[in-house]
Amino acid sequence: MRLHGSIGTTSGVAALAWALAFAPAASAQVEAQPAPQDEASEVVVTGIRQSLADAQSVKRNSAQVVDAISAEDIGKFPDKNIGEALQRVTGVQITRAGGEGQSISIRGAEPGLNRVEINGQTALSTVVGSGRAVEFRDLPVEFVSRVEVVKSATPDMTEGGLGGTVRILTRRPFDSKKPFIAGSVQGIYGTLADKVDPKVALIGSTLFNNDTMGILVSATYERRSLWYDQLRTTGWRQIDRDPATAGVQALDLNGDGRGDFYPDIPRPVINRESTKRGAISGVFEWRPNPDFRAFVEGTYTKSKMTLDSQFLQLNTVQNIVDGGVDRTRTTIGPEDTATSVTFIGSLAAPNGLAVSYRNILGTQNRNTFNAQTGFDWTLGRLTLQARGGYAKSRAYNNEINATGAALGISSLTIDYDNDQQAPNITLPLDQTTSQGLNQLIVLRRPRYNDQEEFDGRLDAEFKPEGGFFTSLKAGVQKRVLTADSRYFDRSVTLNGYNGQTITNSYATGVSSNVTVSTVPSAQLTQQIRDLVAANATLGDHDFFGNADRGYDGGIRRWLNLGMQVADAVGVPDPFGNAVPLDTWEVKDDNLAGYGQAAFAFGDGIRITGVTGLRVVDTRTTSDGFQVRAGTVTPVSFEGHYTEFLPSLNLKAELIPNRLQLRATATEVLARPSPAQLAPRFALDAVGLTGSRGNPALEPYRARQYDLGIEFYANRTGYLSATYFRKEIGSFIQNGSEAYVEPTTGVTYTVTVPVNGTSKVTINGAEVGGQYVLDFLPGALGNLGVIANYTYSKDSGYADRDVFTGGALSFPGLSRHSYNLSGFYEDSIFSARVSYNWRSKYLITSRGRGNNPEFGEAYGQWDASAGVNLNQNLSLFFEGVNLTNAVRAENANSIYRRTIIESFGRRFYAGVRARF
Repeated sequence: MRLHGSIGTTSGVAALAWALAFAPAASAQVEAQPAPQDEASEVVVTGIRQSLADAQSVKRNSAQVVDAISAEDIGKFPDKNIGEALQRVTGVQITRAGGEGQSISIRGAEPGLNRVEINGQTALSTVVGSGRAVEFRDLPVEFVSRVEVVKSATPDMTEGGLGGTVRILTRRPFDSKKPFIAGSVQGIYGTLADKVDPKVALIGSTLFNNDTMGILVSATYERRSLWYDQLRTTGWRQIDRDPATAGVQALDLNGDGRGDFYPDIPRPVINRESTKRGAISGVFEWRPNPDFRAFVEGTYTKSKMTLDSQFLQLNTVQNIVDGGVDRTRTTIGPEDTATSVTFIGSLAAPNGLAVSYRNILGTQNRNTFNAQTGFDWTLGRLTLQARGGYAKSRAYNNEINATGAALGISSLTIDYDNDQQAPNITLPLDQTTSQGLNQLIVLRRPRYNDQEEFDGRLDAEFKPEGGFFTSLKAGVQKRVLTADSRYFDRSVTLNGYNGQTITNSYATGVSSNVTVSTVPSAQLTQQIRDLVAANATLGDHDFFGNADRGYDGGIRRWLNLGMQVADAVGVPDPFGNAVPLDTWEVKDDNLAGYGQAAFAFGDGIRITGVTGLRVVDTRTTSDGFQVRAGTVTPVSFEGHYTEFLPSLNLKAELIPNRLQLRATATEVLARPSPAQLAPRFALDAVGLTGSRGNPALEPYRARQYDLGIEFYANRTGYLSATYFRKEIGSFIQNGSEAYVEPTTGVTYTVTVPVNGTSKVTINGAEVGGQYVLDFLPGALGNLGVIANYTYSKDSGYADRDVFTGGALSFPGLSRHSYNLSGFYEDSIFSARVSYNWRSKYLITSRGRGNNPEFGEAYGQWDASAGVNLNQNLSLFFEGVNLTNAVRAENANSIYRRTIIESFGRRFYAGVRARF
């Protein structure tokens, strides 16, 4: 049995509450009275202050370490989805996609290692690749009453959150005794797309049947035009000076005894994502008396994203002496990195230098459905709770590619000698015409990722009269999760170099070419160029034209091979061409039981706590396919483990309602992603890499400890500090193995997830606070501040830099992060400004070229303002990324940038109403 600990509730509510503090108030009114000296005499407030007070109350009264955001009225969250709101919490760090908040890490645990619940039910992933990370972009804030980030565990909590559990609590019919209908209409303007998109939200609630029944329905719809530009260098590699000689001798032009790093697939990218999102939520409750409640509820979200990502992609790999590097026109700069390099095309097509105009097209559909029913029944001192639920998610990536390539070109020059180490490209052809094209590929690769979970639980709680124990609770829970992935692939290639039109087949389990027709190469080459010239465009804006920094010159426009080109060639039907080695199903069958006791003692200093044990038995089944002797063969693997998860949460009230200490010790786990457990196998013929699953994986396990102090000045002001420690064992890391493809003899480096033998320890501290400055005279008393800071340091992570042998940090962990906010609110006007920042973090220990890859430090300013026209109507205006911050990633050096991304500013304006 492993001991695991977690102590009470700790800091962070302010950060999330702070985020809320910046939402424009719909009807903020404060009575003109002196600042209260104790809670009993405090003034009743609404708007920002009420939201802060509600969130602070959750934090203070919880038995666990909890931070919360409370939304008093529809649409008053300061951010546009739940992920963006959560970035304000201490210990929470956000991952963005196109500038939108997509997923979160908690105390260094990556998104897939945190549990997310909607009213206690699992929120399933819609991330392509079938992981466990939740896509927050599709969860509208308008449905939400409160969001909690629980950082310590109690036995009655469903296991699965290594960093923490995010609880999304939706609005309920009995929240309001009076019927109401409320809504908002807003326009969203993005500077890069230069479009205005609409968003509409509506919510209504009423009680009936003598106020014993209630129903609440809410719905949202929005359109989003996400345009964002990227300067990518896919990897930085060392080059073998002479592939014909045994062993690898890295090219070392500066003569320092270390191999130089050269760019691999530099490519500017213009991303266009046109998204339509809709969501609906409904709750029915029956409360015939104070001792009984029954309910039925459900939430459905739907998102459809139409893609047009426009690449100008360079192939710089040649298996020749010096890799084709022109020594006379190449400069090696700091940290053995090429600041300018010219490659000479010494090989004929298709193995030489190439430039491709590639568009990733098609659609991505994401759907989720959560439904549950249950009851709470109190019989004297005994309360019974029963729940039954069903959740389903689908991520459908209908990928279509159109790629025109000029194979075997004479030279390429890439110059990084600028302030941002951005790749400026010089080509021997005109990239705005079809000049030089001799290959055209159109492919369709749809992938279906489906997950569904059946969940049932029964809990019983008994509250003794008097004595040491205040509550005795036990329960049982059954959850069955099934995740499957179906992958199809069909392509058509017009190869003007040899005059062949080719498709592909997976009849033997692996891809093989099938020649459709052969014509003179000159004829097919001209056909390719004519077809592209007639159907391609030059896009809709200058590349990086919206960025304040990051790109000083070079290519601004190039051929845009959109759907018109793909349709002219003919998009192939892939559904008779399944990829068996990447089609699979994984099933998690979990049975858990727990017992816990809450206790309280002490007259002067009151001690309260919750302790107990959760036991969970997990059985996994992983089904897929393997190729044996040229035959596709079904395979199945079984797994089984039982975990004991003890926990202790303590709270000591040194000064009642003012000063309290917390201490926790808990054990938690997080399961591998379904894709990691699947018997899957995939190869990348360009990078000569691959990946496979491992059905024998065990879960991540961690022991967690907290020690915190919290001071509550009044209903809306507090200061807290918490030390935390996380000891992670059996964490999953990527190993590698060589694989020789039997039909070609080509060797691939294949990554495989394995349970590490060492232990990673994360020590950290969180400091947070919020305060309304109502002691100041006049209008200054309407000001308020919220701030938090998190420090985290890890040790014991086994992976190291392949080239230097240097230690690497735990993936996803930023050593420093902080939030700062200030707000103003009176009965008519409200405003807020906030800044969110995190330091660099490791993305992967082995990226392309075997370099570790890091996300660089990033900070962003946001602001909002609102005006109350009357008690029912308000106007608001918000701005996101006001300074047009540019996000960057690198391959373990700022001189080896892998991504520089500009997504521009976003502005929102609209009206809210409630009747």
